[in-house]
Amino acid sequence: MATIFITVGTYGFETLVDACTTDSFLNSINEFGYTKVLIQYGSSEAIFTRNIASTTSTIEVEGYAYKPSITQDMKDASLVISHAGAGNILQALRIPRPLIVVNNTLLMGDHQQELAQVMQEKNYCLYSTISGLLEAIDRLRSKKLDRLPPPSTSVFADLLNTHMGFT
Repeated sequence: MATIFITVGTYGFETLVDACTTDSFLNSINEFGYTKVLIQYGSSEAIFTRNIASTTSTIEVEGYAYKPSITQDMKDASLVISHAGAGNILQALRIPRPLIVVNNTLLMGDHQQELAQVMQEKNYCLYSTISGLLEAIDRLRSKKLDRLPPPSTSVFADLLNTHMGFT
């Protein structure tokens, strides 16, 4: 079963949840071969519930507000769509899963956009607006993303040792 996992993080992301629970979106991703959508909707439960109650799409849609870990949901997904928080981006890329990042422009002065753009420039993920999300999903079907390199665990220690005069 080809699943899309959508995560909005701690805060709500009402415009993303709204867009991803419409019949037009659900029917379009079904045409792309996806059969299930799982949404971690945070505080956007009212929009999720309203839209799912009125959907006529045959695609399976499930959702929840929060859980202690979303790692298994990311691992089980064929594609992850995430808000542009650094933690979620790194988590999805380390698993690794194809990732589309959507910036929540209403959150704290639009501070996440720069990270999302840099990660796309490095070809680790796609960066999309809500209005361009279906196009990004379609584009990802034929695009090969690069894997995020493993973290360098010695950089901080080396910097600290140099600063403290140990080296």
